[in-house]
Amino acid sequence: MFEDVRKIDFSYKRGDIDFSRAFINKGENFRESLVKFYSKYYSPKKGTETVEVFIFEPKGKVLGVGLILHGLGTKNISYILKMGKYFSRLGIRAIVPILPENYTRTSHGSMSGKNYFSSDINTILNTWEHAVVDVLSIIDFLKMNKLWHEKNFMVGYCLGGMVSVIANALNPSIDHTFIIASGGNMAELIWDSPTLEYTRRELLDNAKVSAYLNDRERLVSTINKSFEKISQYHTVSDILNSDIHPLMKVDPAVYAKFLLREKVTYLEARFDRTLPKSTRNLLWKNLGKPRKILIPIDHISWLPFQRLISNIIINEMRFEGIGYRPINLRYLAKSYK
Repeated sequence: MFEDVRKIDFSYKRGDIDFSRAFINKGENFRESLVKFYSKYYSPKKGTETVEVFIFEPKGKVLGVGLILHGLGTKNISYILKMGKYFSRLGIRAIVPILPENYTRTSHGSMSGKNYFSSDINTILNTWEHAVVDVLSIIDFLKMNKLWHEKNFMVGYCLGGMVSVIANALNPSIDHTFIIASGGNMAELIWDSPTLEYTRRELLDNAKVSAYLNDRERLVSTINKSFEKISQYHTVSDILNSDIHPLMKVDPAVYAKFLLREKVTYLEARFDRTLPKSTRNLLWKNLGKPRKILIPIDHISWLPFQRLISNIIINEMRFEGIGYRPINLRYLAKSYK
C-alpha cells in the first residue's frame, strides 16, 4: 500500500564514538563545553552530519544528570541552554543536544525545524528517524564516557517531548521523563496547528507533494481509525513492521504505551494555541494518564521563565542535597494581565 515510502528503522551501529570537546564558558559553579561527533544515523542530510551537544558540568558533586531536548526551530534554544546552566549551578549535569534540522544543524537549502513537518512524507520520516537515533547515541556516549548518573531524567519541550517519547520506547533507561507542551497525532498537527501553515500551503499549492498527506479528511480519518487498533501492537517492532500509515511510525502517541506511567510527568500549557488540545490529550491519555501539572502559560511564554519550570522538575525529582525550590506561578501569570 505504501510501496514508495521509505521503511522506518531506528537501529544504528553501536560502538566507540570519536568526539571532540571544547570548553566554551566558565561560571562560578559550572563549566560549559561543546561536544561534537559524527552521527550514527546511516543517512544524514548534508549539514546535519555532526552531532552537537552542550554539556553544563557542575564544579562540585554531581547529584544527577538531565538530558534536555529543545523545541522546533531556533528561537527557543537560547532559553533551553539557560535551563541547562541553571541545573548545573545546583549540581545537576545538564546535557543539551541540538537536534538535527534545527539551528546549526539545519540541512543545506532548508530552514530550521521545517523538515519535521515537510510536505514530503519521506523527508518527514528521515528527519524523525535521524533525531531519535541521535538521542539514543548521545545516551550511549554519556555512558561510555562516565557522564551518566543513576539519578537521571529527560526533559522534552514540544518537538523535544515528542522525540523523547519515541526514544524512551526504544531505550527505557531514563529514570523520569518530563514532557512540556507536547502532543501527538501527526495528521492533526500538520493540518490544524497554526505554526504549520507553511506545510499546509505547500500541500495545497503544489501538485507534486505527497499524496499521503494532501487530503486532510482522508488522512485524519485514516489515522484516527488506526489509533483505535494500536493495542494489538505489543512491541516497537510490531509497529515498524505493520501496515499502518507511515506517518504513525514517527508519532509519539503510538509509542507512548511503552513508557511506564509512573516515570512520566506531563507539564501542560493551559493556554497553548500552537498544539490543538486534542493532540495534547491524546498523548497524555496514551501515556497512561500520568501525573499532569497544568501551568498558566501558552506554548512559548514559559521560555523566559525557564527557572520556574526547572524548579518544578527539581522538586519532582527530589534530589538529595537540593532543598525544595519555591514555585511562584502567580509571577508567571502576570504576563496575562
